[in-house]
Amino acid sequence: MTAIIKLDHVEQWYDRGKESEVHALKDVTLEIEQGDYVAFFGPSGCGKTTLLYATSGIDRVTSGSVVIKGVDIAKFSNQELAIYRQTGIGIVFQQFNLVPSLTVLENVALPMAFVGVGQAKALEEAAKLTKRLGIEQYNNRYPSALSGGQQQRVGIARALANNPPIIIADEPLGNLDSVNAQNALKIFKELNEQDGRTIIMVTHEAWSLRDAKTIFHMKDGVILSVERRTPDPNALATKLGETSAAADAEKLKEQLAREARSKEAVDMMARILSNFFMRGHSIDEMQRFETLLKQRFAAAVDSAAFQSQLASSFEEGGVGMWKRKAERIAAYIEDMIAKQKDLDAVITLLNEKPELSIQDEVWHLRSWITQEYIGHLSPYKADVIDSLISDRIHRFIDAKQFLKVLHMPVKEFGAGIPLPSAERMSERLEIIIDGAQEYTPKG
Repeated sequence: MTAIIKLDHVEQWYDRGKESEVHALKDVTLEIEQGDYVAFFGPSGCGKTTLLYATSGIDRVTSGSVVIKGVDIAKFSNQELAIYRQTGIGIVFQQFNLVPSLTVLENVALPMAFVGVGQAKALEEAAKLTKRLGIEQYNNRYPSALSGGQQQRVGIARALANNPPIIIADEPLGNLDSVNAQNALKIFKELNEQDGRTIIMVTHEAWSLRDAKTIFHMKDGVILSVERRTPDPNALATKLGETSAAADAEKLKEQLAREARSKEAVDMMARILSNFFMRGHSIDEMQRFETLLKQRFAAAVDSAAFQSQLASSFEEGGVGMWKRKAERIAAYIEDMIAKQKDLDAVITLLNEKPELSIQDEVWHLRSWITQEYIGHLSPYKADVIDSLISDRIHRFIDAKQFLKVLHMPVKEFGAGIPLPSAERMSERLEIIIDGAQEYTPKG
């Protein structure tokens, strides 16, 4: 078989040279063959997700090469990386990441619009994918009306939208019950064996390795060993049966209480908080925030240093939050540490205090650029504008692309803003970007 992915002496550092520095990947060299089913396996914090992000082009490596189908994506520009992520790979997330204001069919069709496929053709192809995955009866439903297992199937269908040769799954079973976890693994196996797609999965649970053919065992940013094997078709069913029988509500509550005192629970809290606080930010910034949060939980940095890192730019080793938001989030984290809140308490508090989410910074920017717009902004149009603002701030798109999608008709998945208004909105956003340090949002 031919190697479709080659990593050569990859190093990944965060905050190098600072007290908070993390050496996430250490001289990683590996090859993944075309058509393989691969798992990056190891405990939380071992670097497996970092390795997945490097392979998918979501995260830039500090040094080394990441060669996909003969091309080193480590040398790509941001725009080239965006194109690669849209066509070269399909990503399945643990959190599903579906657009709430779009139907199932529209969610699946959305990636096709980004590469220029017309609306009619995109919806036609999306319908084929939902039928293949057995969710065609939900085509006109919105994500909020679906179960976790159904949402994950939609996420897998969306990952297949542009027919990528590589499917990357980041802890894809983490939010599923035992039955839906088994169903998801069946789909990945079918995509590998029937379609010949290369599957790369990150997991920390041994029972989910049922169909993996190559397992990279990881610890502390290093690949300890490579296991090549014939998958055991009976292993998962046995484990899921045990899990299902034991998973009544009281035992699960007791298990969470025990985990809240463990490192794994701390990592879980850091991930939950990162997903909550960093909505509207790039995946790189989400990962940076999660790393800094783990360091604060471990008392590796003090409160003042943590707040400073939140407000510092990404290039300076920080997260790039607005100063007032950094102060509010740092204060919340300090309160959580002082009161030793467990996992249940953290989730409850987040549900009670949605204003802590930094998504409101994107909302304030949208309010700023649209304040002279007299047309009606539907929830869908607002979602599109929010996504465009986030992508523009993080330089994933340029001003010309921002204006193009802002003016693009809704039926083509744009915001449908008339050109004169779209131009004024774009101009106002560029003023903010050019003078970002002087701009202070309300709230």
